[in-house]
Amino acid sequence: MRPFWHTGTFWAFALGLFLNAYVYGIAAVALLRSALFGSLATLGMAWAPAGFLVGIVAGGVAADRYGRRIILAWGPLGYVTGLLGLLWAGGPSMVLASSLVLLVTAGVESNTILTYSQELLPLATRRQAMYAELNFVNLGGLALAAVALAGHRSAPPLHHLLSLVPVGMALLSWPLRTRLSESRLWRESRLRTRQTLPHDYRLRFLVAAAFSFSNTAGFSLLAYAFGHEFLPDHFHHLLFVSTLSAFLAGLLARWFGRLSPKFLLLLGYGMASLSAFLILQIQTPHRPEFWAALLVLSAFTSLSYLAEDTFKSDLWPSAVRARVIAAVRAIGMAGYLGLLLWEQRAPLSHFVPVMVGTWGLGFIAAVVWWLAGRLTFQHDRPVSENRLTHRSRHNKLR
Repeated sequence: MRPFWHTGTFWAFALGLFLNAYVYGIAAVALLRSALFGSLATLGMAWAPAGFLVGIVAGGVAADRYGRRIILAWGPLGYVTGLLGLLWAGGPSMVLASSLVLLVTAGVESNTILTYSQELLPLATRRQAMYAELNFVNLGGLALAAVALAGHRSAPPLHHLLSLVPVGMALLSWPLRTRLSESRLWRESRLRTRQTLPHDYRLRFLVAAAFSFSNTAGFSLLAYAFGHEFLPDHFHHLLFVSTLSAFLAGLLARWFGRLSPKFLLLLGYGMASLSAFLILQIQTPHRPEFWAALLVLSAFTSLSYLAEDTFKSDLWPSAVRARVIAAVRAIGMAGYLGLLLWEQRAPLSHFVPVMVGTWGLGFIAAVVWWLAGRLTFQHDRPVSENRLTHRSRHNKLR
């Protein structure tokens, strides 16, 4: 069996996740720096997660009903449509509509890729492969931050460069997408008249929802809302440092894949909570200690993100997997939207403790999962060699 990074399946998913993160960042950065919302800056920050949320829910329903392959095969069409709208936008309404098309497409694809990965990647290396492909989310955010940092004083070139990258990546990944095979597990689940949920599905769902909210709200509040509201002159620097640290930590995914997911979640959320608490104690964002704590926070945020996205996509039967993943992710995104509305009038002394609390919630969920002992990870269960061989035959790209 070849290493996972030598396969087209891995790169189809990785490039798709890169696009998801980059497009999300376009709306979160470019719209904020435009004059579309005037004094309603919070509305600009809320536009990206709201559009992404719509895509997540739509993608969950569509993937379980129509299959995983057809969604990814047609995904580039949404990116191209949104690009053309941005390039030819004649007014604010066209910019908002085009960015919404991109965001919904990204949400649909991100949910489908999480679902698809659990059902198509070979079981023997799935955890390492998912950690590595999820790091392309960090890479997409880093690329967007680098472009924004280099061009934030020149709006027109930045606007066109931001618009051209998604369509180029979409067209590059399209040949890989069309060669993917449909999920055998999804096809088989369609033949069953009765589906059985795990006996502890309520606990699984609650823990996964807590992880989703903690990671989504914690990182987004730090990288976008915190910088925009309290460090406007260093917003792009904050975004770049956060995404660079997260990406560098994700490069170690191959080695982290050997660790127990329970331990990795405890480590990631525990250290993220501690470093966020240190930021709270520093008080002033202009001290060197602040940036050191930020580096640590971003690095361990990346670890918890790799583990929790793999965790929440692995716990469900294939017949309902996409919908349950969408529900869990929707809770996290909706919680972040709620905090954004609150943050609009919150002073720094109130904002940072809430940000610390989001990481604390993730750590509590990790402790609950560690102690419960009932949530199993399919990668931790022994699987026969015959089953591994049988599953790998269904991948046309191998």
